[in-house]
Amino acid sequence: MAIEKAFAIEGEPAAVWDALWADLGEGEASSFSVEQSRFPSLLTINVDLGGMAARITYGIVATAAGSEVTASLEPLGSRYGFLQLLTLGRMKIHYEMVLVQGLSNLKNTVEGKPLLGPALEG
Repeated sequence: MAIEKAFAIEGEPAAVWDALWADLGEGEASSFSVEQSRFPSLLTINVDLGGMAARITYGIVATAAGSEVTASLEPLGSRYGFLQLLTLGRMKIHYEMVLVQGLSNLKNTVEGKPLLGPALEG
């Protein structure tokens, strides 16, 4: 079950791509791996979100105003489904917030605005 969010960003796809790669470069190398990379339109990474394995795919499409960026988070393994049951579906809300905060920070970085906080907290 993938969770997807999209943001409009005032910046060319290459600028969005560069900001994504810069953010990855600041992270701990053992907490992610690049699964697929297609400059400047697609980036898929596998991440560890507080002990939960997940795949995040960023799609970047040029628009008249800059770029539309979609982020899709797919929890990997059966642990997510089990936690969804235990939390009565609230686990999904946590991951939706992770995506929104990450996209918001990406938007602010590309547009030269202050960041809201860490994008990926476990």
